[in-house]
Amino acid sequence: MPAAAGPSIAVDKWVTMYDSKYLPGVVTIEPGDTVTWVNDDDLPHDAAGNGWSTPLLTKGDSASVTFARAGTYRHSCTIHPEMRSAVIVRAGGVAAPPSDTAPAVPASSPGPAPAAVPAIVVTAAVVFYIAIRRTARPRR
Repeated sequence: MPAAAGPSIAVDKWVTMYDSKYLPGVVTIEPGDTVTWVNDDDLPHDAAGNGWSTPLLTKGDSASVTFARAGTYRHSCTIHPEMRSAVIVRAGGVAAPPSDTAPAVPASSPGPAPAAVPAIVVTAAVVFYIAIRRTARPRR
């Protein structure tokens, strides 16, 4: 006799941002599961879809989104639009048809305020420029 199905347990899946790619490229989860993006790249990245996004993440940062409804949530990096991926939320154990319309619920990882993101990017660019200039100078 098969065992009775118990309550579903939410699962956390991880996506690594590395070499301007999302690894793995596609994540399949159940409704209520959470996906956490971790930036392991030297460049800043985010994951932005239709009605949801993570904050801009620098190396070592992470952010999570909980997906409540079945559907396919395509996303890309707003800075590097060639970075594309998808989260597939299955309906009843079966992959749902493409939807991109169901909103996701951000997990309790606030990240920087949206107004702070441009300042962070500008600051990173200035620091990078200074570092390049210092290493390019001839030694005396």
